[in-house]
Amino acid sequence: MKPLEVYEVLKGIGATELYHANTVVTSCTFLEQGGLLSRAYVEERGLKQTAQSSDAKDKRYGIWDRVFVDHVDIHHRGGRIKGPNQYGPVLFILGINMLLDLPAKSEVLVTKANPVHWTDRQLDKDRWYLTAAELAENIKYGNFDKMLVIKTLEGKVDFPDEQIRIALDDPQRKMLSGTDAYAHAKRRLKAAAEAGRAKVLIDKHVCRDDCTCLDKYKTYDASYFDSRFL
Repeated sequence: MKPLEVYEVLKGIGATELYHANTVVTSCTFLEQGGLLSRAYVEERGLKQTAQSSDAKDKRYGIWDRVFVDHVDIHHRGGRIKGPNQYGPVLFILGINMLLDLPAKSEVLVTKANPVHWTDRQLDKDRWYLTAAELAENIKYGNFDKMLVIKTLEGKVDFPDEQIRIALDDPQRKMLSGTDAYAHAKRRLKAAAEAGRAKVLIDKHVCRDDCTCLDKYKTYDASYFDSRFL
């Protein structure tokens, strides 16, 4: 679909922002490079990114070179059951108008389910909403699994020429080094933004009262926890 078509559908359900969550390492690469990047873009240029459990399927199903965003904050909407966003503690928050500023020939598709649940026997019509009319008929604000998958020629979505908002999880836990994870992550992100000449505003992620993220963060293995915040 054309970016404008998806924009109009999302506006129609009351969506005003787009979200992308990732680890500190990968997010620093984004800030240094000036935009959200596909996994392929980072890999091909030898840049740094944290491995994700979805990588194998993204390659298998031909979406390794695309940029993923959501129309809701998954941590906020699903934190009561799932806790923190599984993709990472750094949440980029961008105005929905970014869809109107995508490069020429960009395409935006919307999944019917998270690609981690796709199977080899499925057809395109089983995986994607292929028209704006179909999307409008089936999407409601807050649908977690209806992910926007953006295809650009470079595999990059440039940050808008305005301040970038980041909501950063505060797990209230120290890393293996003994450093407070939130403080460490915030310093890293600020340094990366300065290197990339990006204007950022970093605040603590505001959770729902019934969010379970702090309890979930306590259960993380130390090495895995560090991989989220290094």
